[in-house]
Amino acid sequence: MSALENMKKRLDYYGGANQQDRMIRDKERSLKGALKYSYQAVTMIIENYQFDALVEKGINTLPYLEFRCLMNPDKLNKDADLMMLSVPYEDICLNLPKDPEHPKTSEGIVRNPIMVGDTFEWKGTSSRWIVCWRYIDEAAYFRADTRKCHPFPLQINEHEYWFAVVGPNQLTTDWNKHSSNIFNNLNYTKAIYIKRNDETIEFFKRHQKIKVPDIKGEFKPWTIVAVESNLTDDVIIVTLKEDFVNTTEEVEEAVTFDKEMDYIVNGDITIYAYDTFTYTVPFVEGAYWDIQNVIGDLEFNLDAIKDKENSKTTVKITLLNGKTGEFDFMYNNEKIGHIIVKPI
Repeated sequence: MSALENMKKRLDYYGGANQQDRMIRDKERSLKGALKYSYQAVTMIIENYQFDALVEKGINTLPYLEFRCLMNPDKLNKDADLMMLSVPYEDICLNLPKDPEHPKTSEGIVRNPIMVGDTFEWKGTSSRWIVCWRYIDEAAYFRADTRKCHPFPLQINEHEYWFAVVGPNQLTTDWNKHSSNIFNNLNYTKAIYIKRNDETIEFFKRHQKIKVPDIKGEFKPWTIVAVESNLTDDVIIVTLKEDFVNTTEEVEEAVTFDKEMDYIVNGDITIYAYDTFTYTVPFVEGAYWDIQNVIGDLEFNLDAIKDKENSKTTVKITLLNGKTGEFDFMYNNEKIGHIIVKPI
């Protein structure tokens, strides 16, 4: 082997003839070394977008993937917990099944599917983080700013979306006086960071009222002030202003289930928090409505009405809070059905 051939092989090992390629390779090696020995090295758990329940072998059998990454502290304050994520584009998947013929090794290097707007779990702390901004100038590995997610997800249609919250904030408090009553107006604001896709773009509209879970998981009303969907790739920043619960509006907008049924209904019935729903059954003299076996801190308003011919009776139940839970719906000591209350 000539000296030039020997030099070429050495250059190929360190990244190639191009100097920038060698610099990128050096940074990759430095990161993977830090993933073994750094104090900030942790394990991330991210959703596998290629998961297929019908597949019997390989990476597509895993709903979630585990990779080593760095979580370096950036800023910690009362508004947001910020961390800087560093993870190789491709690395060994920690939970990938071992090859039966070679039990000491997995199938090899796997591409990390992480992108801006995705969320992942920081294993060991059981905390979830959303990727907000990516450093596109970093070519050696995926580097991005992340924010700690809210403890409870937001339900949009039938999907759960984890999001980060900044606030609430109250800059000033203006007090007013009218007829000896002293009061101030609603003026808390906050911003949420959530993944951008067709579903979230359609859901968040300016001046629309939505319900967002608070730190206890209870749903509180907020009004959308601004939606910044182009500020950063694949993330929507939604600015909210606090609102109040209008009970009359809740009843008007409630989803009503009006069913002609016998005493027994097969299967569970799913409703949503703050819903008003009704049931109509044949009238039985001396019968009564009741709610039993309540799971969760639910509050109800129950109202039963007979029709003019006294042939049917209808009960209307209004959920007075946004909490989730379950209960059995009874009529004349007979179980009408099992009701499951889901978040809106």
